[in-house]
Amino acid sequence: MLQILKLLRWPNLVIIIISMMLIQFCVINPLLGVEAFYAGMTSLEFTLLILATIFITIGGYLINDYFDIDVDRLNKPGKNQVGMKFPVATVQILYWLFTVSGVLLGIILSWMLNQINYSLIFVFSAGLLWFYSERYQCIPLIGNLVVAFLSALSFGLVWLFGFFALSNDAVAFTTVQASFPLVNKMVLMYMGFAFITSLFREVTKDMEDAAGDERFGCRTFAVAFGLKKSKILGVFVALVGLVGSIWFQIFAYRAEFFALFGFFVLIDLLFGWSIFWLLKAENKLHFKRLSTFIKVLMLLGILSMVLVYFEV
Repeated sequence: MLQILKLLRWPNLVIIIISMMLIQFCVINPLLGVEAFYAGMTSLEFTLLILATIFITIGGYLINDYFDIDVDRLNKPGKNQVGMKFPVATVQILYWLFTVSGVLLGIILSWMLNQINYSLIFVFSAGLLWFYSERYQCIPLIGNLVVAFLSALSFGLVWLFGFFALSNDAVAFTTVQASFPLVNKMVLMYMGFAFITSLFREVTKDMEDAAGDERFGCRTFAVAFGLKKSKILGVFVALVGLVGSIWFQIFAYRAEFFALFGFFVLIDLLFGWSIFWLLKAENKLHFKRLSTFIKVLMLLGILSMVLVYFEV
């Protein structure tokens, strides 16, 4: 059982679930002034959204492991699951099982909300994960941008489908309509945070795995342009994140979210410290530690949504 959970990357799945729950219950509902499931998505609809997202994500992990069997033997010796602890055929079956199930759940959710056209989002996400693993991850920067985009998408989906659910209830929609601009801004800012931190981490991981990627012909940014230019790219992304964090603080202060404003001082410092670490990093171990540090930064940013709940 433990090996299966490791194969499915259970810590990442937990973070996704927590992120979707926090943005629903600590950001969207309080800012709209409605109780959970009183208006917007029902508990069933919200559960379907989470399951669809998680299943498609699992499919993405599995297909990525399948295409990276050889590279992972060098980059992650002893940790690669596919071909060693799990037969390739089993992983392929699991990929199709989770991916098809996730897409079907997304279609059911879209149909329940009278927005069947938006089920294409789930089809598109599943397809993008396939092409990322098969092709895009070895194209400089493109693969990084795909992962960052999909990381941010999970935040946006909660509000997108919540909005559709509200639109089906004319009374509730009219009541909370005045709060839409604030919700839009808050969701977009957390999506931006997820995008930038994910991109920063992906660029760092490429530097960590450069040797294995180059050996097997995977031309990531680090392989194509070298360590020095990759560091410049990483510093640039981190600086964008730092500027975005400061801008978020200004917004929080003006909106009288003072605890959120104070908390993001820590986020500013962590961005600054990560830039310092990146400039000092020289080997695989350094980049691995930095990647873990950025993951902590991401998690802290996500948990900051709890402060919104207590300040509304």
